[in-house]
Amino acid sequence: MVDQTRVVTAASELARNAYVHGGGGTLLIEYPRREGGNGLRLTISDNGPGIGDTDEVLADGFTTGGGLGHGLGGAKRLVDDFTLRSAPGQGTTVTVTRWAGP
Repeated sequence: MVDQTRVVTAASELARNAYVHGGGGTLLIEYPRREGGNGLRLTISDNGPGIGDTDEVLADGFTTGGGLGHGLGGAKRLVDDFTLRSAPGQGTTVTVTRWAGP
């Protein structure tokens, strides 16, 4: 149940960001396998304005919308693997994976 809550919370934050900052986007759901367990991988992409400083947006307290500033950094802490690809004018893609098992 805790793993499900983590994934749902991260997915909600990432989808919200794609909608609010990227004008919408796509979600790809995959079920990767590896020795020791299976996983759930989500890739959220948008064609928005992109992010200039990815380190800055991952810092606790960073916000562009008056929120608490736990967004991308909080999503990163909720999953096992986190990749953020973005550049100004090129949109943003975030891929997160949560692994099941020991």
